[in-house]
Amino acid sequence: MRAAVYARVSTEEQARHGYSLAEQEAACSARARELGADQIEVYADEGISGGILERPALEKLREAVRAGAVDLIVVRDPDRLSRRLAHQLLLTEEFERYGVRLEFIDFEWKDSPEGRLFYSVRGAIAEFEKEKIRERMTRGKNQKARQGGIPVSFDCYGYQYDPETGQVSVLPAEAEVVREIFRLFVEEDWGINGIARLLNEQAIPTRRRRGKWHRQVVRQILLKGSTYSGIWQYGKIDWRTGKKRNPKDWIPIAVPAIITPQTAAKAAEKLKEARRLWNNRGQHSYLLSGIITCSDCGTSMTGVWAKNWGVSSRCYTCRKNWQGAKSFGCRPSKIISAGPLEEAVWAQVCSWLRDPDRLAKEALANSPETPDLERQLEGIEKQLAETDRGRENILTTLASGLFELDEKTTATLVELKKRRQHLEARKKEINNALKKTPSSIESLMLMALEVLGHLDDLDFRQKQAIVRSLVKQVMITGKGRDMTITVVSRIPGSATISISRRNV
Repeated sequence: MRAAVYARVSTEEQARHGYSLAEQEAACSARARELGADQIEVYADEGISGGILERPALEKLREAVRAGAVDLIVVRDPDRLSRRLAHQLLLTEEFERYGVRLEFIDFEWKDSPEGRLFYSVRGAIAEFEKEKIRERMTRGKNQKARQGGIPVSFDCYGYQYDPETGQVSVLPAEAEVVREIFRLFVEEDWGINGIARLLNEQAIPTRRRRGKWHRQVVRQILLKGSTYSGIWQYGKIDWRTGKKRNPKDWIPIAVPAIITPQTAAKAAEKLKEARRLWNNRGQHSYLLSGIITCSDCGTSMTGVWAKNWGVSSRCYTCRKNWQGAKSFGCRPSKIISAGPLEEAVWAQVCSWLRDPDRLAKEALANSPETPDLERQLEGIEKQLAETDRGRENILTTLASGLFELDEKTTATLVELKKRRQHLEARKKEINNALKKTPSSIESLMLMALEVLGHLDDLDFRQKQAIVRSLVKQVMITGKGRDMTITVVSRIPGSATISISRRNV
């Protein structure tokens, strides 16, 4: 008989109770041999919370079960399998589905209504104990913070944190950089991007000693004026909801000051004023935003208000001036007047709309095959599952109290949320494509005929919606008289338009 032994111990349990993986493995292996096992494979997770389901050894065990390589699983106690009742029941049902016997040393498992009830009660108690541990740890961290201690790892440019003593000290070299950043921003009226460029030109190392200074990193330092002036706010984010707490619930902790409170206040006021100015700044509309690329340097082109031949107007450029950009675009800069360029692309789109029969036929001919769409859908489902698993892992780890929800973790959660939204949107697109029928092609023809009737009356948003529906990408090659615009259609194929210098 082929047996698998599963053992688990978290860092906290090992420290507090002296639990040992070796003891669990020995006891479970002995029980497996008593039950007639002649082959024993050990799966052990060390230093991992029982509150999460995605554990390396447990994943391998489940794969072995699904492959039919296991007849018996021996675990010391249901808590070792999981501390969450839902996870315990899920794993038990999964093992039974593949005909695998589950045996506990310190708990008599019976596959009966009474046995399942007791098992559920036992799991509920374990989950309750975990919640109580987390609650005590949270209370302990808050109490430590109120007493002026640092309850979690403190990672902030300009400071050094000693986990052994819990003390925060100033790093002189980095602190000098912090003072210079605030001085340039407050006293000399430097912009954030200019400060980042200066730091890169002076070859000042970043915190991780790799990469370049990005303008967003400089902004984050300026936003931490309260910390650099001597007060670090603990507990800004509620780990349960991921939302910012009321400032009155924050716990202020004194840390060594690098700048004066007056400097921090001036920087905060200037940042606030900058946000107000940007929010009130006149916005210009760009028809090709998000779909236009420079073929010469390979970077996307963005809309800018710039001077072209001495006249200020809407333009597109591949130039990237901000520090930390992956590419700075063409040199010399490529700046193209937006009006004539958009008119040329819109004229091409209108030419497609004026031939609704061809448009519909091409839409049907260029539709992806159903098997391809189904494979894409399957891949997206897997990516969604991985994204959800990653988010659950982070939240579960936070719930266990192993670390505090800091800015980096918050950014990761936001990125996972954006990734999920993108995948859901793509999933919706594929499902709509799978539902495509001749009737939907007829609807496309009717739409084209309807739009043709009032092309001149469409507003910007309507035009932009049509362009993005029919145009996949606009690529710009060269400039002046040699400039070529390539409009890649989502449906009929590609159309290339040559524009002379006097027209653009």
